[in-house]
Amino acid sequence: MRDGEFPVDFLGEVSCFETLRVYDGRPFRLAEHCARLGQSCAAIGRTLPCAPADLGRWMKEAVRESGFGGAIVRLGVHWAGRTRTEVTAVLREFSGHPPRLYREGVALKTAVPRRWTLRAQDPRIKASQFVGGVLAFLEASGQRPHEFVFLNSAGTVAEGSVSNLFVVDGAKRLLTPSVSSGILRGVTRDVLMVLAKKKGFEVLETALTRHEIYSAKECFMTNTSSEVLPVVRVDERVIGQGAPGEVTRMLAAEFKKEVLRSP
Repeated sequence: MRDGEFPVDFLGEVSCFETLRVYDGRPFRLAEHCARLGQSCAAIGRTLPCAPADLGRWMKEAVRESGFGGAIVRLGVHWAGRTRTEVTAVLREFSGHPPRLYREGVALKTAVPRRWTLRAQDPRIKASQFVGGVLAFLEASGQRPHEFVFLNSAGTVAEGSVSNLFVVDGAKRLLTPSVSSGILRGVTRDVLMVLAKKKGFEVLETALTRHEIYSAKECFMTNTSSEVLPVVRVDERVIGQGAPGEVTRMLAAEFKKEVLRSP
Protein backbone atom coordinates (compact mmCIF):
# COMPACT_ATOMS: atom_id res chain seq x y z
CA MET A 1 0.00 0.00 0.00
CA ARG A 2 1.16 3.55 -0.71
CA ASP A 3 2.40 5.77 2.11
CA GLY A 4 -0.41 7.65 3.85
CA GLU A 5 -3.18 5.88 1.95
CA PHE A 6 -5.64 3.30 3.33
CA PRO A 7 -7.68 0.89 1.22
CA VAL A 8 -11.30 2.07 0.98
CA ASP A 9 -12.56 -1.07 2.76
CA PHE A 10 -9.91 -0.86 5.51
CA LEU A 11 -12.39 -0.26 8.33
CA GLY A 12 -14.70 -3.10 7.35
CA GLU A 13 -12.21 -5.89 6.89
CA VAL A 14 -10.76 -8.53 9.19
CA SER A 15 -7.34 -7.78 10.58
CA CYS A 16 -4.77 -8.89 13.11
CA PHE A 17 -2.31 -6.48 14.65
CA GLU A 18 0.54 -5.90 17.05
CA THR A 19 1.45 -2.73 18.90
CA LEU A 20 5.17 -2.09 19.30
CA ARG A 21 7.20 0.60 20.98
CA VAL A 22 10.25 2.17 19.41
CA TYR A 23 13.10 3.48 21.56
CA ASP A 24 15.88 5.55 19.96
CA GLY A 25 14.87 4.21 16.55
CA ARG A 26 14.89 0.56 17.74
CA PRO A 27 11.66 -1.47 17.86
CA PHE A 28 11.58 -3.27 21.22
CA ARG A 29 11.20 -7.07 21.05
CA LEU A 30 10.37 -6.93 17.35
CA ALA A 31 10.90 -10.67 16.77
CA GLU A 32 8.46 -11.59 19.54
CA HIS A 33 5.80 -9.23 18.18
CA CYS A 34 6.18 -10.54 14.61
CA ALA A 35 5.94 -14.13 15.84
CA ARG A 36 2.79 -13.37 17.83
CA LEU A 37 1.27 -11.62 14.82
CA GLY A 38 1.82 -14.81 12.84
CA GLN A 39 0.16 -16.83 15.61
CA SER A 40 -2.88 -14.53 15.63
CA CYS A 41 -3.21 -14.90 11.85
CA ALA A 42 -2.97 -18.69 12.05
CA ALA A 43 -5.60 -18.79 14.79
CA ILE A 44 -8.21 -17.31 12.43
CA GLY A 45 -7.19 -19.48 9.50
CA ARG A 46 -5.03 -16.92 7.71
CA THR A 47 -1.30 -16.63 7.10
CA LEU A 48 1.22 -13.84 7.10
CA PRO A 49 2.02 -12.76 3.53
CA CYS A 50 5.74 -13.05 4.31
CA ALA A 51 8.06 -14.70 6.79
CA PRO A 52 8.22 -13.06 10.25
CA ALA A 53 11.91 -12.26 9.68
CA ASP A 54 11.10 -10.44 6.42
CA LEU A 55 8.28 -8.59 8.16
CA GLY A 56 10.72 -7.52 10.85
CA ARG A 57 13.17 -6.14 8.30
CA TRP A 58 10.37 -4.21 6.58
CA MET A 59 9.25 -2.86 9.94
CA LYS A 60 12.75 -1.61 10.77
CA GLU A 61 12.91 0.16 7.42
CA ALA A 62 9.53 1.81 8.07
CA VAL A 63 10.79 3.07 11.43
CA ARG A 64 13.98 4.38 9.83
CA GLU A 65 12.04 6.22 7.13
CA SER A 66 9.73 7.82 9.71
CA GLY A 67 12.65 9.59 11.35
CA PHE A 68 11.06 9.09 14.77
CA GLY A 69 13.37 8.33 17.67
CA GLY A 70 10.51 7.24 19.92
CA ALA A 71 7.25 5.92 18.52
CA ILE A 72 4.28 3.63 18.90
CA VAL A 73 3.68 1.37 15.90
CA ARG A 74 0.52 -0.50 15.01
CA LEU A 75 1.63 -3.29 12.69
CA GLY A 76 -1.35 -4.88 10.98
CA VAL A 77 -2.34 -7.52 8.45
CA HIS A 78 -5.69 -6.94 6.74
CA TRP A 79 -7.77 -9.19 4.51
CA ALA A 80 -10.45 -8.10 2.05
CA GLY A 81 -11.86 -11.41 0.90
CA ARG A 82 -9.65 -14.47 0.51
CA THR A 83 -7.24 -13.12 -2.07
CA ARG A 84 -6.23 -9.62 -1.05
CA THR A 85 -3.84 -9.02 1.84
CA GLU A 86 -2.51 -5.68 3.05
CA VAL A 87 0.30 -5.18 5.55
CA THR A 88 0.31 -1.78 7.25
CA ALA A 89 2.50 0.02 9.74
CA VAL A 90 0.97 3.09 11.37
CA LEU A 91 3.52 5.06 13.37
CA ARG A 92 3.01 7.96 15.73
CA GLU A 93 5.72 9.79 17.56
CA PHE A 94 5.73 8.87 21.25
CA SER A 95 8.18 9.41 24.08
CA GLY A 96 6.13 8.09 26.98
CA HIS A 97 3.12 8.84 29.15
CA PRO A 98 3.09 11.81 31.55
CA PRO A 99 5.52 11.26 34.47
CA ARG A 100 2.70 12.11 36.87
CA LEU A 101 1.06 8.73 36.19
CA TYR A 102 4.17 6.94 37.43
CA ARG A 103 4.65 9.20 40.45
CA GLU A 104 1.04 9.03 41.61
CA GLY A 105 -0.26 5.78 40.12
CA VAL A 106 -3.61 5.21 38.41
CA ALA A 107 -7.09 3.96 39.28
CA LEU A 108 -8.86 0.96 37.76
CA LYS A 109 -12.46 -0.22 37.79
CA THR A 110 -13.92 -3.68 37.35
CA ALA A 111 -16.01 -3.93 34.19
CA VAL A 112 -19.31 -5.80 34.20
CA PRO A 113 -18.80 -7.26 30.67
CA ARG A 114 -16.60 -10.31 31.05
CA ARG A 115 -13.89 -11.70 28.85
CA TRP A 116 -15.06 -14.52 26.61
CA THR A 117 -13.96 -18.03 27.41
CA LEU A 118 -11.45 -19.68 25.10
CA ARG A 119 -14.39 -21.49 23.48
CA ALA A 120 -15.77 -18.17 22.28
CA GLN A 121 -13.62 -15.36 20.85
CA ASP A 122 -10.06 -16.27 21.78
CA PRO A 123 -8.59 -13.37 23.82
CA ARG A 124 -5.08 -14.45 22.83
CA ILE A 125 -5.72 -13.25 19.27
CA LYS A 126 -5.00 -9.58 18.62
CA ALA A 127 -7.70 -8.97 16.04
CA SER A 128 -9.78 -6.00 14.94
CA GLN A 129 -12.88 -7.05 16.90
CA PHE A 130 -12.32 -5.36 20.29
CA VAL A 131 -15.96 -5.84 21.31
CA GLY A 132 -15.18 -6.43 24.98
CA GLY A 133 -13.11 -3.29 25.20
CA VAL A 134 -15.84 -1.23 23.57
CA LEU A 135 -18.46 -2.61 25.95
CA ALA A 136 -16.29 -1.85 28.95
CA PHE A 137 -15.74 1.77 27.97
CA LEU A 138 -19.45 2.23 27.29
CA GLU A 139 -20.02 1.28 30.94
CA ALA A 140 -18.06 4.32 32.13
CA SER A 141 -19.99 6.76 34.26
CA GLY A 142 -18.70 9.74 36.19
CA GLN A 143 -14.92 9.91 36.31
CA ARG A 144 -13.44 7.42 33.89
CA PRO A 145 -10.73 5.17 35.35
CA HIS A 146 -7.41 4.75 33.60
CA GLU A 147 -8.52 1.28 32.49
CA PHE A 148 -11.17 -1.31 33.18
CA VAL A 149 -10.41 -4.75 34.57
CA PHE A 150 -12.14 -7.67 32.86
CA LEU A 151 -13.37 -10.74 34.68
CA ASN A 152 -13.55 -14.10 32.92
CA SER A 153 -16.54 -16.45 32.82
CA ALA A 154 -15.45 -18.00 36.13
CA GLY A 155 -15.55 -14.61 37.82
CA THR A 156 -11.80 -14.33 38.35
CA VAL A 157 -9.63 -11.53 37.01
CA ALA A 158 -8.44 -11.71 33.40
CA GLU A 159 -6.77 -8.47 32.32
CA GLY A 160 -7.14 -4.76 31.79
CA SER A 161 -8.66 -3.14 28.72
CA VAL A 162 -5.22 -3.04 27.06
CA SER A 163 -2.87 -4.25 29.79
CA ASN A 164 -1.85 -7.24 31.88
CA LEU A 165 -2.22 -7.04 35.65
CA PHE A 166 0.14 -7.95 38.51
CA VAL A 167 -0.14 -7.73 42.28
CA VAL A 168 2.46 -8.06 45.02
CA ASP A 169 1.13 -9.98 48.03
CA GLY A 170 2.18 -9.89 51.68
CA ALA A 171 4.93 -12.44 51.04
CA LYS A 172 6.34 -10.23 48.24
CA ARG A 173 5.30 -12.76 45.63
CA LEU A 174 4.12 -11.54 42.23
CA LEU A 175 0.70 -12.86 41.25
CA THR A 176 -0.71 -12.48 37.75
CA PRO A 177 -3.66 -14.08 35.92
CA SER A 178 -2.64 -17.23 34.07
CA VAL A 179 -3.00 -17.61 30.31
CA SER A 180 -5.85 -20.05 31.00
CA SER A 181 -7.71 -17.18 32.72
CA GLY A 182 -8.41 -15.82 29.23
CA ILE A 183 -5.70 -13.22 28.75
CA LEU A 184 -3.55 -11.95 25.94
CA ARG A 185 -0.03 -13.09 26.76
CA GLY A 186 1.63 -9.71 26.56
CA VAL A 187 5.21 -9.32 25.38
CA THR A 188 5.86 -6.77 28.15
CA ARG A 189 4.28 -9.19 30.65
CA ASP A 190 6.66 -11.96 29.61
CA VAL A 191 9.70 -9.68 29.85
CA LEU A 192 8.65 -8.45 33.28
CA MET A 193 8.18 -11.99 34.61
CA VAL A 194 11.70 -12.96 33.52
CA LEU A 195 13.18 -9.83 35.10
CA ALA A 196 11.30 -10.43 38.36
CA LYS A 197 12.55 -14.01 38.60
CA LYS A 198 16.12 -12.84 38.00
CA LYS A 199 15.72 -10.47 40.95
CA GLY A 200 14.66 -13.41 43.13
CA PHE A 201 10.90 -12.91 43.20
CA GLU A 202 8.51 -15.83 43.11
CA VAL A 203 6.09 -15.30 40.21
CA LEU A 204 2.80 -17.18 40.25
CA GLU A 205 0.45 -17.38 37.27
CA THR A 206 -2.86 -18.10 38.92
CA ALA A 207 -6.63 -17.59 39.03
CA LEU A 208 -6.48 -14.12 40.55
CA THR A 209 -9.50 -12.87 42.50
CA ARG A 210 -10.66 -9.33 43.10
CA HIS A 211 -10.13 -9.88 46.82
CA GLU A 212 -6.45 -10.61 46.16
CA ILE A 213 -6.20 -7.31 44.31
CA TYR A 214 -7.98 -5.36 47.05
CA SER A 215 -5.74 -6.87 49.75
CA ALA A 216 -2.49 -6.63 47.77
CA LYS A 217 0.49 -4.65 49.02
CA GLU A 218 1.12 -3.34 45.51
CA CYS A 219 -0.48 -3.52 42.08
CA PHE A 220 0.75 -2.59 38.62
CA MET A 221 -0.06 -3.04 34.95
CA THR A 222 2.16 -3.81 31.98
CA ASN A 223 1.77 -3.05 28.30
CA THR A 224 3.76 -1.80 25.35
CA SER A 225 3.22 1.93 25.75
CA SER A 226 3.10 2.29 29.54
CA GLU A 227 5.77 -0.33 30.40
CA VAL A 228 5.24 -0.84 34.18
CA LEU A 229 2.49 1.44 35.49
CA PRO A 230 1.60 1.60 39.22
CA VAL A 231 -2.02 1.07 40.27
CA VAL A 232 -3.09 2.68 43.56
CA ARG A 233 -6.89 2.23 43.52
CA VAL A 234 -9.22 -0.44 42.19
CA ASP A 235 -13.00 -0.02 42.47
CA GLU A 236 -12.40 2.97 44.77
CA ARG A 237 -10.40 0.78 47.18
CA VAL A 238 -6.91 1.94 48.07
CA ILE A 239 -4.19 -0.59 47.26
CA GLY A 240 -1.43 -0.87 49.85
CA GLN A 241 -0.34 2.58 50.99
CA GLY A 242 -2.10 4.31 48.11
CA ALA A 243 1.18 5.14 46.37
CA PRO A 244 3.52 3.32 43.95
CA GLY A 245 5.28 0.60 45.93
CA GLU A 246 8.93 -0.34 46.30
CA VAL A 247 8.69 -3.53 44.23
CA THR A 248 6.80 -1.77 41.45
CA ARG A 249 9.37 1.03 41.25
CA MET A 250 12.26 -1.43 41.25
CA LEU A 251 10.77 -3.59 38.48
CA ALA A 252 9.98 -0.48 36.43
CA ALA A 253 13.64 0.51 36.68
CA GLU A 254 14.74 -3.00 35.69
CA PHE A 255 12.48 -2.87 32.66
CA LYS A 256 14.06 0.40 31.53
CA LYS A 257 17.49 -1.20 31.87
CA GLU A 258 16.29 -4.09 29.69
CA VAL A 259 15.18 -1.61 27.03
CA LEU A 260 18.68 -0.12 26.98
CA ARG A 261 20.25 -3.58 26.72
CA SER A 262 18.08 -4.69 23.81
CA PRO A 263 19.55 -4.46 20.30
